[in-house]
Amino acid sequence: MTPVQSSGQVAPETVPDGERMASLETALADALIQIEKLKARSEQDGGLPAMPPNAQTGACYARMLTPPKYIDRRASRIVKEATERLEMQPARTEWQEEQVVVSEAYTKLELVPATYKWVEERTEVLPAKQRQELVRPAEYESREEKILVKPAEWVWRPGRGELEKIDEETGEILHQVEIPAKYRTVERQVLVSPPEYRTIHEPAVFETVRKRVVDQPEHTVEVKVPAVYKTVKVQKVVEPAKLIRVPVPAEYEEYSYLEKIADEELVWRQIPCKRDLDDDKLLRQVQKQLNERGFDAGYADGILGKRTEAAIHAFQQKQGLATGRLSVETIQSLGIAF
Repeated sequence: MTPVQSSGQVAPETVPDGERMASLETALADALIQIEKLKARSEQDGGLPAMPPNAQTGACYARMLTPPKYIDRRASRIVKEATERLEMQPARTEWQEEQVVVSEAYTKLELVPATYKWVEERTEVLPAKQRQELVRPAEYESREEKILVKPAEWVWRPGRGELEKIDEETGEILHQVEIPAKYRTVERQVLVSPPEYRTIHEPAVFETVRKRVVDQPEHTVEVKVPAVYKTVKVQKVVEPAKLIRVPVPAEYEEYSYLEKIADEELVWRQIPCKRDLDDDKLLRQVQKQLNERGFDAGYADGILGKRTEAAIHAFQQKQGLATGRLSVETIQSLGIAF
């Protein structure tokens, strides 16, 4: 719901954000800079008269900056270049009689089985061998021999002797005594003369056997098989298929654009005098109309602040009016009688 103030003015429905205010203030500052530049240029060149022409008595005027002028233009541009399209022209054929191969000539391999025959063959049954025959056996004799059972050793025993020591546990005097080695007498057989052998050669044993052997092994032979033909109707190509180039015209589209016909310039415009602005009724109407048209002038309080100036500048730019001040033509464009 839209809040209503006690003075009867309608507050704007939307609250401006910081970014929009910053952009409007920047645009207004840029416009003022441009006005000052054009002022300086007009004073140097003498393009703008010192007083507005046809000035009316009691009216107030100010230098203001008119925006550049543009007109709508229409032109055409190419969308697609002219090209060529390739079309395939089919081949032209006719029917003809022709001998065709049903099966190609080829070579096949046939198997010839093996043949056999009987032969006699002398086969070795037992191979030749040699054996040793004992002529005189070996001779042995018995001999006695001492075998060491326990080697000699030195031990410590109680008492005194040449080598002595004190037992650390008992404090007793010990001396070293040699215990002689122990031997055992055994009897063993000793070879006196080795045995004698003679070599006996035994010849191999053979026998004659009859067996079946391969006379001619299994093998293959090449057999040539001729080709088989038959007469058929076939479709022959009289004229081969070919590609035909067909030209494709270029495609264009119509578009519109703005053409600049006049640059911005500094001009004299009638503005409300101070006496007109002392009554805040005019500024309240301006702020209300700006808010209704979507230009955020803030609360309609009749004060010409930065927010209201930014909204006036934005409205003038959109309508193509001179910028820099609140002019009479701006007030009239807002539908306010002046």
